[in-house]
Amino acid sequence: MIRRYACPALLLLFAACTKGDKVPAYVLVQGVTLQTDAATQGSARSNVTDAWIYADDELIGVWELPALVPVLKEGAVKIEVAPAVKRNGMFDDRVRYPFYTSWSSTVDLVKTQTRSVAPMVQYNSSADFWIEAFEDAGHLFHMADTTDELIHFTAGEHPELDIEGNGCRGFVLDGSNTHIRFYTDEDFPTTGGPMFLEVDYASDITLTLGVMYALDGLAHMQPYVYIAPSKRADGTMPWKKIYIDLSPVFNSGVTQRDIYFEASLPSGQATGTVYLDNIKLVY
Repeated sequence: MIRRYACPALLLLFAACTKGDKVPAYVLVQGVTLQTDAATQGSARSNVTDAWIYADDELIGVWELPALVPVLKEGAVKIEVAPAVKRNGMFDDRVRYPFYTSWSSTVDLVKTQTRSVAPMVQYNSSADFWIEAFEDAGHLFHMADTTDELIHFTAGEHPELDIEGNGCRGFVLDGSNTHIRFYTDEDFPTTGGPMFLEVDYASDITLTLGVMYALDGLAHMQPYVYIAPSKRADGTMPWKKIYIDLSPVFNSGVTQRDIYFEASLPSGQATGTVYLDNIKLVY
């Protein structure tokens, strides 16, 4: 389904089209692909849902992808695509992702005709990373209850999970184990700039992402984002990706910054399952 979000430039464009003064060419943007240096930047899995699109440096509009974009220009035109994501998984909070580069290319546009482009972006060269990809036997999280564990699922043993790379981690809650919490002990730095947590997940229960910090000498732990289950009505549980904006809390006057994940078995549900992969703090 192709959707768009109108801006003044876009409204003027459509007004011009209806007057018959000009006939647009079209640029088809199916999606945006991320390319990474796997050794230092981790997985290339992304979830770019929208884009700021420019023609010869003029904003054409903010579009939900895939998008068929009318452009009132012809000939050699510079098309630029700036990737955007849903901040904290919210449908109505779409932001240009500060850590992805923009893509641009010169496209030969012809009135009434469609040109397809395939934008590929990278992480900005200035981005720093903390990554837990769950590829190894151990992991970087601490369990609040030492009797709990994050189960290691390997791609070879669990092909049905569609695991990227060699493995992922997860847990199963049931009547004898109804709650779990695990956390980092990194004291993440403050940068004064954007700081996002990227998480790949598949789940049939709500997962809480919380923040831990010290303020005025007191320790605090507070829920920050509730991550909705990815399970569909047909029973499938696909992988999803969420971008969580930690800038407001981690760039405030707090210290000892860390994150935690927490989940409880919902009332009336016999089991609850969560899989996690490619957890990245990008700053």
